[in-house]
Order: sequence, then C-alpha cells, then structure tokens
Amino acid sequence: MSSTERKRIVVTGFGPFVGHEEINASWEAVKLLPESISCNGVDYVLEQRMVPVEYAAVDEAVEEIWQSQPEFVVHVGVSGVAKCVHVEKLAYNHQFRRPDNAGKFLESGTCSLPQHGRANVLRCGLDVDTIVKVVNTICKNCVTASDSDKPQNATIASKNVGSFLCGYIYLKSLDMDCNKCLFVHVPPIDKPFSTNQTADILYRIIEQCIQQISPFERQ
Repeated sequence: MSSTERKRIVVTGFGPFVGHEEINASWEAVKLLPESISCNGVDYVLEQRMVPVEYAAVDEAVEEIWQSQPEFVVHVGVSGVAKCVHVEKLAYNHQFRRPDNAGKFLESGTCSLPQHGRANVLRCGLDVDTIVKVVNTICKNCVTASDSDKPQNATIASKNVGSFLCGYIYLKSLDMDCNKCLFVHVPPIDKPFSTNQTADILYRIIEQCIQQISPFERQ
C-alpha cells in the first residue's frame, strides 16, 4: 500500500455530564489530536467525534461509526478517580441503571447485543498490557513533574470501565469488532496531566493500536 492512501481511525470523547458539568476532559484531549497520523508507511485520518452522555446518542454514534467501516475506533471518557490514563481491557453488560443526561437508563440494567446477545462480558482483543508498557516508556519523561521524586506512569491497564456510558459505548463497540476498538479513561484536567499531556498519551496509545492491527490489515 502506498503512503498516499489514507485510512480512517475514529476517536470519540464524551460531552459534559453530572460531576463534569463545565467541561469533559475526554473531549478536550480528543480535540487536540492531530488530523492525521502516519505509521508503518500508512497514513491514517483521525476523525474526532463528541458523543452526548445519553444511551440513545451512544446507540446512534456506534451504529454510524461502524457502518462507515473505520480501521480502528478509540473511545475516550473521563474518570474522576483516575490518577493516570486507564487503558481498559473489557466491558460488562450489566447495571446500566444510572440515568443519563436525558434521564434515561436501561430498566433491566443490560442490553441485547447484535453479535453476542446478552453476554455478560466482552474483552478487547488487543494486547493492552503491551500497549501500557510501551506507552509508559515513551512518555516517561513528559508526564513526571520536575519537582517530583516519584516517577509518574502515563498509563495503567484496567478492568473497571464502569457501568455508565463509558462501559456502555465500549460494550457496544466490542460487540462490533473486539479486535479493532479500545476504551481509554483519562483523569480530570491537571489531575495530574494537562490536556496537552493527556492528548499526547492518547496519540501514543493510538500508535500502539496501529502497530497491533497492521499485520491484520496486510493479510
């Protein structure tokens, strides 16, 4: 494939919601990503999309995103308790009873998935541990404060995507293709990373995702 051919990666962030009414750190970081990325001689367009914190909006966004046949999808959300960027390994299909911005929720707490029915858990097919290890090495110097004696890891692997819209959008996308999607939780702005630092970590995560999906693309 020539370097002039450009494939597409979709990166989503969420809008404001209760507890993050003024600003959502996920969308602020996603907005700072460049419009394209080159890796292994292939150019990828990075398409950024903000998703409202509503179940119906997530359903619509996931359907539209995957119908457009992207090469990869990265969903990003904010976690008020995260101290670094959490790279999520899986999503659970239960307890979606917290009302969204429209006051809606799933009465049963679960949803029926087109590909996996009412499977309780879906797992990401990527090697998340390797992504975390490589990104922490790359970002070692850019995320540690100069006056800190303790190194700050950029990322950790996580199995706690949650039971709100973050977990819901990940579950929906994993059902579409577990080998071509990932969910990432970012901490609130400046706790501890600036938006620029968080965006750089996201960029490095996307690079590592491309490294893992590239062999499949060439088959």
